[in-house]
Amino acid sequence: MTAKTVTQMDPVTKLDVFVRARYPVIWIVSAEEERIEYAIQGLMDTPKHQGKTLFSWTIARGMRLVKSPDQEMAPGDPIQALQFVSQFKDPQATADKPTRAVFLFKDLDPYLKDPRCQRALRDVIADITSSHKTVILLGSSPNVPESCKRQVAMINWDLPTLDELGDLLDEFIQDLPDVIPCDLENGDRDQIARALSGLSWFQAQSVLSTAAIATGKLDADVVQFVNQEKARVIKESGILEFYNPEGLPEIGGLDLLKQYLTRRRRSFTARAREYGVPTPKGMLLLGVPGGGKSLTAKTIAKMWGLPLIRLDVGAVMGSHVGESERNMRQALQVAESTAPCVLWLDEIEKGLSGVGSSGNTDGGTTARVFGTLLTWLQEKTAPVYVVATSNDISALPPELLRAGRFDEIFFVDVPNPAERAEIWSIHLGKVNRDPASFDLDALVSASEGYTGAEIETAVGDALVTGFDQDQDLDTDLVVDAITSRVPLTETMRDKLDHLRGWAKKRARPASSEFVSDAAAAPSRSRRRTAALDA
Repeated sequence: MTAKTVTQMDPVTKLDVFVRARYPVIWIVSAEEERIEYAIQGLMDTPKHQGKTLFSWTIARGMRLVKSPDQEMAPGDPIQALQFVSQFKDPQATADKPTRAVFLFKDLDPYLKDPRCQRALRDVIADITSSHKTVILLGSSPNVPESCKRQVAMINWDLPTLDELGDLLDEFIQDLPDVIPCDLENGDRDQIARALSGLSWFQAQSVLSTAAIATGKLDADVVQFVNQEKARVIKESGILEFYNPEGLPEIGGLDLLKQYLTRRRRSFTARAREYGVPTPKGMLLLGVPGGGKSLTAKTIAKMWGLPLIRLDVGAVMGSHVGESERNMRQALQVAESTAPCVLWLDEIEKGLSGVGSSGNTDGGTTARVFGTLLTWLQEKTAPVYVVATSNDISALPPELLRAGRFDEIFFVDVPNPAERAEIWSIHLGKVNRDPASFDLDALVSASEGYTGAEIETAVGDALVTGFDQDQDLDTDLVVDAITSRVPLTETMRDKLDHLRGWAKKRARPASSEFVSDAAAAPSRSRRRTAALDA
């Protein structure tokens, strides 16, 4: 059996290896203090580490023994706390049994910008190298000072795994009060654990508690409630949104794209891996605004039965140093923890605009965020299918389009006649009208050159007019509503022609009938006349 490399190890195993290898400083990247401290305590109780003294330091409480937290061993001042590490000696230590201790620093990250604190850390590294003392720094960003990087081991502590969430659920069930009955059958436990994936330990506990209290029980039906709570918790971050596949719509038309997706529906299964099928990376969707790119992302999740996570790339950018990079890493970590899933990068060009001039405008923040995303797209192994949507190909950095980032690039144009008929039927049905009672041929003719979003808006406008005039919704009202609007294919004709020209050589069409010239958008009078003739 081949030994695992460090990169293949789980975080606890990495920590065990680094401590036993006598790294003087270990930096753990995580925002879950309670979970990390619990894991470290568990590691210190194993035979390999028994006898080591575990300390914990915060700026508010100073340095304290974890097992005797009432006594302050060193003050909250970070430099004095680091000096304590160098000076600490176990009273029972001997030449044969030297001092063995682990020091967990929870709040040191922001103080390492101070050169004096950096100097104190470098002094500690020099003092404890090759000893049995280990400093563990816990922070949500890997802001290791440049002068210390070579002496610091890094561990990115991922969100809880399915096994960990299963253990959390078992503990939660044991602590349930008698007034809340638990009726879980075989398989229910795994479904609930899967529903909790993508949440931190604390968030998972909170969601379970909310579900049990709100429903008054814990059974298979709690999965739906957990998914709803999970969507709420993730959305509160302001960066991500979570969608359950059962509640997602389907899109009309795009037959070539749907054929492509249908062939890859089982690509995430274990059988596909055994057969040698490569895990799909994702796709880039280009096209007309309102053409259905966002709806396509939802359709993919619906077709494949996978949860959908929407990442607002623009919202990733924060005002504080290191915040943007941290937001991107945490968002990608949530996606990997929820895998298999679909990650939707909506209007990606808006979040990545200015990459080329980032060094002059924002100190290189956008470039670093973009670099983090590119590296992840190229090297990710988790079954996360990325769907990036864009309206403007000229605003995308060329590195994003390089082979290996996405499996395919599709172009979504305005719908062809068959697709428009399907779209009209969908939106008329949504307002409780029978599409068969309308002249679909007339509607299709009147809406040539219009997007699906514009067709949906026209139905709403016709409803308002019909209600105001106290008459039933009919074909004439809808034709008037659609022909009174100026479609994007007219207002953005030159830009769309350029986009179509680019896509004709470099992207696959999403539909069989690929609209490729400006004649696809006849004037409003021509559309009105054609509709009346129909």
